[in-house]
Amino acid sequence: MLRRCFALLALALSLAPAAGALAAGQAASSDVTLKGELVDMACYIGHGAKGPMHKACAQKCADMGQPVGLLTSDGKLYVLVADHGDAGPFEKARKLAGEQAEIKGESAEKDGVNTLTVHDVKKG
Repeated sequence: MLRRCFALLALALSLAPAAGALAAGQAASSDVTLKGELVDMACYIGHGAKGPMHKACAQKCADMGQPVGLLTSDGKLYVLVADHGDAGPFEKARKLAGEQAEIKGESAEKDGVNTLTVHDVKKG
């Protein structure tokens, strides 16, 4: 019985900071900042098209509604997705297709697909 009391007390104490943050309306941020080239997924996946020579095509494809991704310098590809609460940064990123950018957002992976929910974007 005493062990259970100590176990419950330890659990309560370990959860107290998280409960306090939630009660205060402070969610822990899981945003990351990644840099790379914004590629249109159709051309990049289809035939590896990227770089300055492909910029005009990438912008045309993004304007047509093709998905856009961020290709980092280590070769990791993230499909960009809009935040349900504010799609503005995602739309700004789409307009930079074919260019280098720095994107801040929440990354996730499911079934081998990497995504980045765009919260902020900077050219360059």
